[in-house]
Amino acid sequence: MKRLLTLFLILTIFSCERKEITKADLSFKLISWGSFYGAEREQIEKFEKLFDSIRKNPNAQKQDKELDDFFLRLKDKGLFTSPYINLRIGADSTLVVYLSETEYKKVKDFNHNDLQKRNKKVELELEIVKKDVDIYYAERILSVNEVDGQTYWKK
Repeated sequence: MKRLLTLFLILTIFSCERKEITKADLSFKLISWGSFYGAEREQIEKFEKLFDSIRKNPNAQKQDKELDDFFLRLKDKGLFTSPYINLRIGADSTLVVYLSETEYKKVKDFNHNDLQKRNKKVELELEIVKKDVDIYYAERILSVNEVDGQTYWKK
Protein backbone atom coordinates (compact mmCIF):
# COMPACT_ATOMS: atom_id res chain seq x y z
CA MET A 1 0.00 0.00 0.00
CA LYS A 2 2.84 2.36 0.89
CA ARG A 3 4.52 1.67 -2.50
CA LEU A 4 1.27 2.33 -4.30
CA LEU A 5 0.85 5.66 -2.52
CA THR A 6 4.46 6.63 -3.34
CA LEU A 7 3.97 5.71 -6.99
CA PHE A 8 0.77 7.75 -7.11
CA LEU A 9 2.53 10.80 -5.63
CA ILE A 10 5.42 10.53 -8.11
CA LEU A 11 3.04 10.24 -11.07
CA THR A 12 1.01 13.18 -9.80
CA ILE A 13 4.08 15.39 -9.44
CA PHE A 14 5.45 14.56 -12.89
CA SER A 15 2.10 14.91 -14.61
CA CYS A 16 1.58 18.44 -13.32
CA GLU A 17 2.13 21.13 -15.89
CA ARG A 18 5.09 23.28 -14.99
CA LYS A 19 4.88 27.00 -15.66
CA GLU A 20 7.95 28.77 -16.93
CA ILE A 21 8.54 32.47 -17.34
CA THR A 22 9.96 33.02 -20.83
CA LYS A 23 11.32 36.14 -22.50
CA ALA A 24 11.06 36.16 -26.27
CA ASP A 25 10.47 38.39 -29.27
CA LEU A 26 7.22 38.33 -31.20
CA SER A 27 7.98 36.93 -34.65
CA PHE A 28 5.95 36.53 -37.78
CA LYS A 29 5.50 33.77 -40.31
CA LEU A 30 4.02 34.63 -43.71
CA ILE A 31 2.26 31.29 -44.08
CA SER A 32 1.18 29.86 -40.76
CA TRP A 33 -1.46 27.28 -39.95
CA GLY A 34 -1.31 26.59 -36.25
CA SER A 35 -5.00 26.32 -35.45
CA PHE A 36 -8.45 27.05 -36.79
CA TYR A 37 -8.71 30.34 -34.93
CA GLY A 38 -11.19 32.62 -36.66
CA ALA A 39 -12.40 29.94 -39.08
CA GLU A 40 -16.06 29.60 -39.94
CA ARG A 41 -17.92 26.56 -38.58
CA GLU A 42 -18.30 25.16 -42.12
CA GLN A 43 -14.54 25.33 -42.71
CA ILE A 44 -13.83 23.57 -39.42
CA GLU A 45 -16.33 20.81 -40.25
CA LYS A 46 -14.75 20.37 -43.69
CA PHE A 47 -11.30 19.89 -42.18
CA GLU A 48 -12.61 17.61 -39.44
CA LYS A 49 -14.01 15.36 -42.18
CA LEU A 50 -10.67 15.49 -43.99
CA PHE A 51 -8.81 14.50 -40.82
CA ASP A 52 -11.34 11.74 -40.19
CA SER A 53 -10.72 10.34 -43.68
CA ILE A 54 -6.95 10.42 -43.05
CA ARG A 55 -7.47 8.44 -39.84
CA LYS A 56 -9.54 5.83 -41.66
CA ASN A 57 -7.15 5.50 -44.60
CA PRO A 58 -4.53 2.79 -43.99
CA ASN A 59 -2.54 4.15 -46.95
CA ALA A 60 -2.43 7.77 -45.77
CA GLN A 61 0.93 9.47 -46.14
CA LYS A 62 3.08 9.85 -43.05
CA GLN A 63 2.99 13.66 -43.14
CA ASP A 64 -0.82 13.61 -43.34
CA LYS A 65 -0.99 11.29 -40.34
CA GLU A 66 1.38 13.55 -38.39
CA LEU A 67 -0.72 16.61 -39.21
CA ASP A 68 -3.88 14.78 -38.17
CA ASP A 69 -2.21 13.67 -34.93
CA PHE A 70 -1.13 17.24 -34.16
CA PHE A 71 -4.60 18.70 -34.69
CA LEU A 72 -6.17 15.85 -32.74
CA ARG A 73 -3.89 16.66 -29.79
CA LEU A 74 -4.77 20.35 -30.15
CA LYS A 75 -8.44 19.43 -30.00
CA ASP A 76 -7.88 17.21 -26.94
CA LYS A 77 -6.17 20.14 -25.19
CA GLY A 78 -8.98 22.56 -26.12
CA LEU A 79 -6.72 24.60 -28.41
CA PHE A 80 -8.08 23.62 -31.85
CA THR A 81 -9.64 27.06 -32.39
CA SER A 82 -7.38 29.09 -30.08
CA PRO A 83 -5.31 32.04 -31.24
CA TYR A 84 -1.55 31.59 -31.37
CA ILE A 85 1.61 33.61 -31.85
CA ASN A 86 5.12 32.87 -33.04
CA LEU A 87 8.00 33.60 -30.70
CA ARG A 88 11.67 34.02 -31.44
CA ILE A 89 13.67 32.51 -28.61
CA GLY A 90 17.40 33.04 -28.78
CA ALA A 91 19.25 33.45 -32.05
CA ASP A 92 17.88 30.49 -33.94
CA SER A 93 14.71 29.09 -32.36
CA THR A 94 11.07 29.83 -32.99
CA LEU A 95 8.11 28.52 -31.06
CA VAL A 96 4.36 28.52 -31.66
CA VAL A 97 2.48 29.42 -28.49
CA TYR A 98 -1.30 29.23 -28.04
CA LEU A 99 -3.16 31.65 -25.81
CA SER A 100 -6.57 32.81 -24.71
CA GLU A 101 -8.45 35.49 -26.59
CA THR A 102 -7.86 37.86 -23.66
CA GLU A 103 -4.08 37.41 -23.82
CA TYR A 104 -4.08 37.52 -27.63
CA LYS A 105 -5.64 41.00 -27.53
CA LYS A 106 -2.41 42.26 -25.97
CA VAL A 107 -0.41 41.48 -29.14
CA LYS A 108 -2.82 41.08 -32.04
CA ASP A 109 -2.48 44.66 -33.31
CA PHE A 110 1.26 44.45 -33.93
CA ASN A 111 2.00 44.38 -37.65
CA HIS A 112 5.13 42.89 -39.17
CA ASN A 113 5.46 45.51 -41.93
CA ASP A 114 4.90 48.44 -39.58
CA LEU A 115 7.46 47.15 -37.08
CA GLN A 116 10.04 46.60 -39.83
CA LYS A 117 9.53 50.06 -41.34
CA ARG A 118 10.12 51.64 -37.94
CA ASN A 119 13.01 49.26 -37.07
CA LYS A 120 11.14 48.02 -34.00
CA LYS A 121 10.51 44.66 -32.42
CA VAL A 122 8.22 43.45 -29.65
CA GLU A 123 9.71 41.88 -26.55
CA LEU A 124 7.40 39.68 -24.51
CA GLU A 125 7.58 38.08 -21.12
CA LEU A 126 5.16 35.17 -20.83
CA GLU A 127 4.11 32.48 -18.41
CA ILE A 128 4.21 29.34 -20.58
CA VAL A 129 3.05 25.80 -19.91
CA LYS A 130 4.01 22.82 -22.07
CA LYS A 131 0.73 21.02 -22.76
CA ASP A 132 2.08 18.25 -24.99
CA VAL A 133 4.88 17.52 -27.44
CA ASP A 134 5.28 20.74 -29.49
CA ILE A 135 2.19 22.31 -27.89
CA TYR A 136 2.81 25.31 -25.65
CA TYR A 137 0.27 27.58 -23.98
CA ALA A 138 0.82 31.09 -22.62
CA GLU A 139 -1.30 31.38 -19.51
CA ARG A 140 -0.39 35.04 -19.19
CA ILE A 141 1.55 37.66 -21.07
CA LEU A 142 3.33 39.46 -18.27
CA SER A 143 4.82 42.29 -20.33
CA VAL A 144 4.75 43.66 -23.87
CA ASN A 145 7.44 46.16 -24.87
CA GLU A 146 8.07 47.70 -28.26
CA VAL A 147 11.79 48.43 -28.54
CA ASP A 148 14.37 49.29 -31.19
CA GLY A 149 15.53 46.27 -33.16
CA GLN A 150 14.83 43.97 -36.06
CA THR A 151 11.58 41.99 -36.12
CA TYR A 152 12.15 38.38 -37.13
CA TRP A 153 9.98 36.92 -39.86
CA LYS A 154 9.97 33.77 -41.92
CA LYS A 155 8.37 32.82 -45.23
